[in-house]
Amino acid sequence: MITYKLHYIDGIFFELLDDEGKNREYEVSFVDRIDNKSIYETKLKPKSWGKASRKYFSDICIFIRYEGRTIKQINIIDEIKGKRVFINFESKSLGDTIAWIPYCKEFKETYECEVIVSTFHNYLFEKSYPELKFEGRGVVVNNIIGMFELGWFYDKYKEPEHPATIPLQKTASNILNLPFVEIIPTLAFEVKERPINEKYIAISTISTSKCKLWDYWQELIDNLVDKGYKVFEVSKDKTELKNTTLFDDKSLQNVMNILHHADLYIGLSSGISWLNWALGKRSVMISNFTNKDHEFQLNCLRIINEEVCHGCWNNPIFKFDKGNWTWCPEHEDTPRQFECHKVISAEVVLNLIKEDQNWK
Repeated sequence: MITYKLHYIDGIFFELLDDEGKNREYEVSFVDRIDNKSIYETKLKPKSWGKASRKYFSDICIFIRYEGRTIKQINIIDEIKGKRVFINFESKSLGDTIAWIPYCKEFKETYECEVIVSTFHNYLFEKSYPELKFEGRGVVVNNIIGMFELGWFYDKYKEPEHPATIPLQKTASNILNLPFVEIIPTLAFEVKERPINEKYIAISTISTSKCKLWDYWQELIDNLVDKGYKVFEVSKDKTELKNTTLFDDKSLQNVMNILHHADLYIGLSSGISWLNWALGKRSVMISNFTNKDHEFQLNCLRIINEEVCHGCWNNPIFKFDKGNWTWCPEHEDTPRQFECHKVISAEVVLNLIKEDQNWK
């Protein structure tokens, strides 16, 4: 009888412990059952081990052969059933976290295991996902059979597809070996009183790079105010925009309450847009630097113009340089820099909102 030790932490680890004292040398292969291709092969004797480099979760079968005959076959999916698996979020981004969290629950239900999760925003999910266990950053999680990291790695061993070429949520479903279906997460949010009695629209104008920004917010705000709306700018950072309704409490819980009660939300490809979407609210998203299928599709009015340069974020020949605020990979330092958003006027946004049958 062959005994062994196996885990899926930082790759697939397999140790041959004993073979009833026969001390034979075995051929060991790790085979991906989706395409029936071997991803790793080695020869092992008892008390020796091998490890495959693939770190994302896959339906792997380990074959142990001796003299051409299969002695034992081990299915990793069967091995994790009923055991503890740790899913660690490497990204601090609010949008990434909101996008990926529902697949942790899907993983637990699909593979029938206990799932421990660590994000940079646990407080948003601990009450709404009681079936998951949450741990803080840097906490050592013991007695696990697998650990998987969610993030943008540009590493074929950590994720099976180039992350920029797929929808953001598919990053998580790929790494966790789940079918990709857009899933709206559940947030730990307690509804409080409406911040003002008047009708109002929430906007978020700030993001992490110039390529994500839009230049015509003031014109849009002035038009909305002329139509009788108050405007809440809910970005954490201060802006120079005028004609907005000021408020002091920029905590995420208060921002969620403002979004919840808002008559409409207008924003960018940013964490606040993902937050609004997760609250089940209609979102107007101005984003032309990403492809239209990169962010969420449900309950969203996407404002783009594909007649000009667009979608650089999702072009695999470019890699975003987060240290370069003016990153525009095709037209930086030319008159066409950021043309993707310059061609989208406030009038275009207002007209598309007016035509939107989902907003009343």
